[in-house]
Amino acid sequence: MSDRKRADGREQVTSSWRVGVLALLFTGAFAILFFRLWFVQLAAGPEWLEEADQNIVSSEPIVAPRGDIVDRNGLVLATSVPGLVIEIDRSLLPVEVEDDVLQRLAAILGLSPVEVREAVERTPSGEVAALPEFEIDADTAYLIMEQRATLPGVTVRALPVRGYARGSLMGHVLGHMGLPSPGDLERLPITDTNTPIGKLGVEREYEEFLRGTAGKHVYRINPEGAILEEIGTVPPVPGATVRLTLEVEAQAEVERILIEAIALSNALKETQDEDETDPDRTPPPTERATAVVMEVNTGAILAMASYPTFEPQLFVGGIDVASFEELSERQAFNNLAIQGVKPPASTFKAITYVTAMEENIFPEGVSTPEETIECSSQLAHQFEDDSPHLWRNWTFPESDGPQNLHDALRRSCNIYFWEVALSIWRAFRDTDREGMVQDWARAVGVGRPTQIDLPFEHYGILGDRQLFEEWRERQPWRVRAEGWLGGDLMNLVVGQGPIVTTPLQMAVAYASMLNGGTVYQPRVADAIETADGERIRTLEPRVLRSVDISPETVASLRRDLTSVVRSGTARRAFEDLGGLVEVVGGKTGTAQSFTDQEGVFHDSTAWFVGVAPIDAPRWVVAVMVDEGGSGGAVAAPAARAIFQYLLGAEVTPLVAGEDTER
Repeated sequence: MSDRKRADGREQVTSSWRVGVLALLFTGAFAILFFRLWFVQLAAGPEWLEEADQNIVSSEPIVAPRGDIVDRNGLVLATSVPGLVIEIDRSLLPVEVEDDVLQRLAAILGLSPVEVREAVERTPSGEVAALPEFEIDADTAYLIMEQRATLPGVTVRALPVRGYARGSLMGHVLGHMGLPSPGDLERLPITDTNTPIGKLGVEREYEEFLRGTAGKHVYRINPEGAILEEIGTVPPVPGATVRLTLEVEAQAEVERILIEAIALSNALKETQDEDETDPDRTPPPTERATAVVMEVNTGAILAMASYPTFEPQLFVGGIDVASFEELSERQAFNNLAIQGVKPPASTFKAITYVTAMEENIFPEGVSTPEETIECSSQLAHQFEDDSPHLWRNWTFPESDGPQNLHDALRRSCNIYFWEVALSIWRAFRDTDREGMVQDWARAVGVGRPTQIDLPFEHYGILGDRQLFEEWRERQPWRVRAEGWLGGDLMNLVVGQGPIVTTPLQMAVAYASMLNGGTVYQPRVADAIETADGERIRTLEPRVLRSVDISPETVASLRRDLTSVVRSGTARRAFEDLGGLVEVVGGKTGTAQSFTDQEGVFHDSTAWFVGVAPIDAPRWVVAVMVDEGGSGGAVAAPAARAIFQYLLGAEVTPLVAGEDTER
């Protein structure tokens, strides 16, 4: 045998030996694996399964206390207080007994089973339904715990509940709480449908700061849900505190004055001579009013009141249907300061005044603000279109004598401002400058959002040719086929016709005209702070835009607004101000009464917008009394009382002023 053959034989023997060893190793490994599997599944399986059952981890959320809302001095307006609420663990509530359990619970709570079921079914089956709308007292909690044997899955838990310390004070500014709607869930990054959120006012606007971050308890439980041990706790992070610019004392005084103004208006209506009153035009009772106090040079709101109002506490635990419907019928949820859109009437003349001064446009034949025209009882003009041809001054049938621009603002002479409108129409009809009054109005804040940090602000309407063209195409029922006419401009320059604004818009406009042209964003919040008082964010004054108004126009407007309260349409209303009348200026307004399409008569809207101190304006005050009658008779006295408070004088009772601008 050759050496080659012997070598091949040895290699074959070695290879066979290696294969045998590998086979033995694999067989051993499989045997060990099989034995281990047998041990785990059969020998030790029950013991290990029991141990696994004891390692089920469960967590229970801990609701974060909602942040406080405080006034500018730190006085608490809204806070979280300990409360007892019901929770139902639907995983521990057998379907076959669910109806009986909910009926028993409804009987304890004094509610209908339908109400309880609707609340529970907002939470998916198998999850814990927290029912904060069913806040309970200690006695009710005791009854529930006493009957736990017949109420499986039902328990009582101590949770933070919203509390409002001052009743209805600042109700519209604070807002109220409620369970999230589908729209809220789309708007906010939340998934919990059982925790109330802000639905109105600051509660809604600053929800992301007030809400806080929930914590949780982590437990080890067995399959029956019994807690074996607590693994740990993640504490909740309380919501931040929102510090407002409003002041409790000022707000309370303004709210009180508003109620007195409503009473004054109704008293004046009761004293009207019935023989002189048209039965078809009997003035309805005055029920609504609003007032705003804003810092001229920061936009900070010191007070914002609207009546009727509501108590935010009514919504904690859920408001009953009857109460909600009653408040809705009274329009109590409407914050008239930002949602009450009405023609501004003669308060708008201040904007027409600025337009005339800045654009150097005056009545025909007049070239300076000092030259006069006759403020006659009426004005006739023949337009080429279908505009009205005859307008009456509020003094009709009497004339009011010769007046220049300064006198016209003091005496609220419609004739003068109508003549300004005619000059604009004659010179600039169908040109870009035709809308110069509207351009100035928008610049200072009318007909556009003020951007206040409150939800649901109304923008109002500021009519012009472009708007009428849009209406004619999209909403033809709102405008005549001819579109924008000269008579529309005549109405607008005196705050009537195609214009509605909010009191806040007028406050912003006056502030910007009188501070030299700086338009500030109004705001009700001053800062965001931690629960411990550490400042997170300071909401600094924000300038929206600057308007180029000459110092001469600003100074002239200040002087003439002062003359309104010293010797003009607000003179009688401000008599009680004494020597302080020298530092206050403002303008009355009386929006025309009308009869609507259903034949219901609506009384005039009473307005007053003013500032103080006039030489260095600090506060602007806007008062609007819906269907209140004359601005000089009702709104001006209310504004006088507010200025008395702001200037540190004794606040005297409201006395009717002069019945002007009717």
